[in-house]
Amino acid sequence: MDAPRTVRVTLLLASLGAVCGALAAIAITAFGKLITGAPPATVSNYLWNVGAFAIIAAIGSPFLTWSALRRVPLWRAITEPALGALAGGAVALAFGMPIAFLLLMPVGIGVAAWRLQHVFRERIALMPPSLPAAERDARALREPVSADTRQRAVDGRGAV
Repeated sequence: MDAPRTVRVTLLLASLGAVCGALAAIAITAFGKLITGAPPATVSNYLWNVGAFAIIAAIGSPFLTWSALRRVPLWRAITEPALGALAGGAVALAFGMPIAFLLLMPVGIGVAAWRLQHVFRERIALMPPSLPAAERDARALREPVSADTRQRAVDGRGAV
């Protein structure tokens, strides 16, 4: 990927992350006030949280996407972690525990990111070296790889 395109994609990730963070902050503020039994949030509460979450998400979303979610479609890399955070908040709301709210939202983001990384991971397959390269590559894309097969490749008992 060339540098100008990488910069554009990174800026897009930061912008979309900031928007998702700001939208999540609105829901988080409402959930947090509801869970703790605090008085309804004021406009300044919402503005502070929207600003803070937008900045955190603008910094965190490109980092998470480039480091762990390189193979994931962009729309899924943005929406699924945000939905994971909201799901974590909803679970905390269901149990009515304020401390669970603070813990389960990052867990929701982490679980969503792990799931995406797992679903879109690079597949490694062992093929006999006698096959032409094009056929080996085509088969590698179709055939799942077991953990035992991967370990044999690492140990040098098979060809990748």
